[in-house]
Parts: sequence; structure tokens; C-alpha cells
Amino acid sequence: MSMGTFDAEEHERREKKISSVVADSDDQRTNFEGQVEYTGDDSIEELLARLKEVKAK
Repeated sequence: MSMGTFDAEEHERREKKISSVVADSDDQRTNFEGQVEYTGDDSIEELLARLKEVKAK
């Protein structure tokens, strides 16, 4: 068996496995209820700018 044959067969096996995955209700996002405190010296504008940078990545 050549390496190319193995790669194709492995790819097909993984595709079949992935397509058979059933999403479970545990995969749902949960809502956060609570409080968050920040005790740093950064202003709200600086924090929002940093958040935008993180989301852009």
C-alpha cells in the first residue's frame, strides 16, 4: 500500500465518522448569570479597544 492510498482511505474514514456525529443537547451554550468585577486601572474605552483586538484574531 502506498502512502497516497493510505491518506485517501484515512480521509474517507474520517469524513464518514464526522458526518455521523449527532449534536447533543449538552452542546448548547448556557447563559451566564452573575456578576463580573474588574479592579484594574484601564478605562472602559481601553478595555473595549482590547476586546475588539481579541475578537479580531
